[in-house]
Amino acid sequence: MGLRSYKCGNCGANLTVDTFNMSAVCEFCGQTLTFDTEEVSNILEEREKTKRMHKAEEEQTKREEARLKHDAEVKKIETEADEFMEGARRVKQGFDTVNRGFNMVKTIVICVFVGVVLIIALIALFAILKHLG
Repeated sequence: MGLRSYKCGNCGANLTVDTFNMSAVCEFCGQTLTFDTEEVSNILEEREKTKRMHKAEEEQTKREEARLKHDAEVKKIETEADEFMEGARRVKQGFDTVNRGFNMVKTIVICVFVGVVLIIALIALFAILKHLG
């Protein structure tokens, strides 16, 4: 229910409302209007409903803002977690690459060692054959 404007029934001028006595008096012609207490009660009840509705809307808006803020924080954390996991994946790839390189170097060292041992064995064999022969 909206605001009400009261007009004098006698001359049509705006009435000055006396809320204490629940009446209005026309400043121009002096006519008095007495308000129905049930109507005033209805007006006050409607005003309280409007206040409660506005308060509920404000609370709903605050809840929605809090939810949006929470969702944004969750999204930020998820993004940071994704970035962290991508970094961890890259570190793991780096370790895997280093490990493969280490294994390759180890294999080469073993092959060189075996080759050196074979060369020494061949030299010893030639020395023995030369000595025998």
